[in-house]
Amino acid sequence: MSALTIEQWRERLAGYIASEKRILGSQEYTVGQGGTARRNRRADLEAVQAGIRECKDEIAKLETASAPQTRRVFRLRPF
Repeated sequence: MSALTIEQWRERLAGYIASEKRILGSQEYTVGQGGTARRNRRADLEAVQAGIRECKDEIAKLETASAPQTRRVFRLRPF
């Protein structure tokens, strides 16, 4: 899934973080009472946190890949 750009990964990360915040606020809630009650259950917290980790890992990879590479030159002298 690394075909995404770093900006797209950052957008996904922001979405996952917003979802995590909503989940932590309330995982499940019910509107109404009795037989007419409607339940709403948010996404699984572990899956959202796994998505956050994946996004952070991919962002780190892309940032490392785009960083300028430095070369070191060593001189060897015979004794």
